[in-house]
Amino acid sequence: MGYPRWRSAQRRADGRWRTAAALVAAFGVSGFGGVAFSQDEPYPGRPGLAGPEGTPREVATCDTIRRTLDGFQPSRDRVDLWISGPLSLVHTDTVLWYLAVCPDTGIRVMCVTYSDNGMKVGDHVVLAGALEVQDKKHAVLDPCLASRE
Repeated sequence: MGYPRWRSAQRRADGRWRTAAALVAAFGVSGFGGVAFSQDEPYPGRPGLAGPEGTPREVATCDTIRRTLDGFQPSRDRVDLWISGPLSLVHTDTVLWYLAVCPDTGIRVMCVTYSDNGMKVGDHVVLAGALEVQDKKHAVLDPCLASRE
């Protein structure tokens, strides 16, 4: 005769919850909630670079950004950059916010975002977003997320 309809629906729901719980556990063990590490490093020797929406093995800093971007030729695929440093610019045009780090290193990195989140010049932050290398001295992350470190 089988299960009544409500019983089948309950079994499906229970199965979904078990699957969701297993995924949460797997992501927690893999470090998905924090810094996730890939088996293959797509950009060896270039701190801060990751695939789209990815997390790099190491976040770039103002001290390492030159090594990260020196001679880097991004493909047509999206490449993300994660960089930490003190904010040197916080500016808005009333629609977007422009945050920048590393003015004294010879390579300035600007983040285009929707809020300053109360951050001020001098705050130590992490910027992460889609990388566009403008020239040897300028890189833009757009879209970008910014947070205090």
